[in-house]
Amino acid sequence: MQPGFTLGGHGLIAVAIAVYVEPVTMMLGGLALVGLLALRESGQLMRQDIIGLKLNPNQNSIELEQDGQPYFYGKYKVYATRWFAILKLIDKRKTRTLILNPDRCNSIQSYRQLRYALQQMDQADAA
Repeated sequence: MQPGFTLGGHGLIAVAIAVYVEPVTMMLGGLALVGLLALRESGQLMRQDIIGLKLNPNQNSIELEQDGQPYFYGKYKVYATRWFAILKLIDKRKTRTLILNPDRCNSIQSYRQLRYALQQMDQADAA
């Protein structure tokens, strides 16, 4: 979904340049720059790291797996909004902040389950 929005936005900019920029050389230069930028950004979106989250409600901890390396966090905070959730993972050495939205999960159902489980763990930790 996010790559589609990115490419769609670049397409709209390209159409605006083609319609409103007068000298042909400037128009072609602008179109080339927009095209290169679209390729670069879509490549970055495709290469995003795959991150795995495992929740352990019994121990009130979260395991984050990135590039095959597990990281364990006993302290965390969840900030939920209507459209996404912010998960702040706190460790002695490193603090990590993840923005969780439906695009980062396999399905909308798994995203909803993740949000619910995080909120339940966060509420249990606060009590």
